[in-house]
Amino acid sequence: MIRRHWVLWLLVVSVLMLHASFVYAYNPRPGVLSPDQVDFGGKTVTILVGDLGYTGPNGGFPSDERIAEAEALFNVKIATQSLGTSNVVDTITARILSGDSTLDIIRMPHRYGYYSLVSANMLRPISDILPDEYYETLPNADRFCIEKLQYQNKLYGFGIVYGLFNSTMMFTFYNRDIIEREGLPDPYELYLNGEWSLDAMTDLAMAATKDLTGDGQPDQFGIEEGSVSHSSRVFRIAGANGAELAKPDSTGKWVFAYNQPEALDIMSLIAKWRYDLQVTGGSLNGGTALFHTHNHLAGARNYTINWGMVPIPSTVPGEYRYPVFDFAMNMLPVNSANPEGLIALTEFLFREEDGNDYLDYYINAYMKDEKHFRVYEAAIENWQGEGDPFQELLWSPAQAAIHSVIQGTKGAAQAMDEIAPTIQAELDDLFKQ
Repeated sequence: MIRRHWVLWLLVVSVLMLHASFVYAYNPRPGVLSPDQVDFGGKTVTILVGDLGYTGPNGGFPSDERIAEAEALFNVKIATQSLGTSNVVDTITARILSGDSTLDIIRMPHRYGYYSLVSANMLRPISDILPDEYYETLPNADRFCIEKLQYQNKLYGFGIVYGLFNSTMMFTFYNRDIIEREGLPDPYELYLNGEWSLDAMTDLAMAATKDLTGDGQPDQFGIEEGSVSHSSRVFRIAGANGAELAKPDSTGKWVFAYNQPEALDIMSLIAKWRYDLQVTGGSLNGGTALFHTHNHLAGARNYTINWGMVPIPSTVPGEYRYPVFDFAMNMLPVNSANPEGLIALTEFLFREEDGNDYLDYYINAYMKDEKHFRVYEAAIENWQGEGDPFQELLWSPAQAAIHSVIQGTKGAAQAMDEIAPTIQAELDDLFKQ
């Protein structure tokens, strides 16, 4: 175990050097005030943190050491409050309406109410304050999140939540022992050779599905049923194929996009896996399924099998994306009393290099060997904002139609065409277009 951790530590050092993050001196980004330009007059700033336990360093909260430094430099008192995972919008809205939020900083994943808040004019547009050059200096993990959640051509996020990497990136996990026992090609080798695809996954799933006991019923399956049995699974798998529920068109208008091949192919394939090929069932961690189609690395922490990890495949061999399920940002309430000062304080409290120890923890707590690291390293380097951001508001209206497809009762094109007007109306209302 010690040797494994030492080897993986050498690997993490190489990645950290790649990001040139050993220089820890604080220098404000373009457009951000320096600490000596901000004085809160001893007032209290409250940092509201929502469900960042497995997402950001220190659970999304500032370190005690950084708080002490900031309180002295900014003449401020810093309080923190957990938003939890329920009634988040109500909590934030109540603070805004009561006037308690004027010195609040909000740090939370989008799926707990970002679109509800921004569409109700409860958030301050930060791109009205900071220049384009500011966003160009952010690490990709944060910049792509902020850009993904632009609303009416304005950016509402700023600063660092993730730093080096978005830990909600999802991958396909598989049982190496089944691969070896059945004499099947290793998905990791297919990945290295640019041959990993949904077709390759299907072929392996078919080969792995077997009746091992001779009772006429399969008891070893290619794909864990629970990983493909719900619309939320579809949204997460489809992101690796470039599919999202809605996308902006050439004019910037948000349009329903689940009637496009990137999504239709995934829904149709899942239905094929479940009903035509009958390769779904069992459990990856129980040793009775070859693949779990998608999970994030922390989600694999309880795996007890000999597991491998590859990108979620797409229809194109060698084309890999790394969909996430959280787009977290720092945000300010619309009634912020000192937005420039709050931005400066946030920048001081949360920095890119804070992710160094967090990445080290991810490597040593969750990865078992160098292959896991190499797949994750590629994801860190190549993630460009993949993932569907509409979980909060628009997944539910699409759920029944997607279920009808993956349950084999409707064709994908028909089901999506039927809900397109409803979802488009929701988009038009949300984006006021």
